[in-house]
Amino acid sequence: MTDYRVYILNDKGHIQSDTLIVCDDDAQAIEAAKRLVGVRHVEMWDGERLVGRFKTTPNS
Repeated sequence: MTDYRVYILNDKGHIQSDTLIVCDDDAQAIEAAKRLVGVRHVEMWDGERLVGRFKTTPNS
């Protein structure tokens, strides 16, 4: 299992809050992080490695 840190960003791109996701692999963690995307953009990190950025869409 790997600990992934998910950062929820404010409208200026600064960290508003964060949460920890524990998953078996990147693919599982990406799906979990995508569920957190709402009205804010999200970044997911594994230590110093950026795993992904997930942006809101106009329909979110």
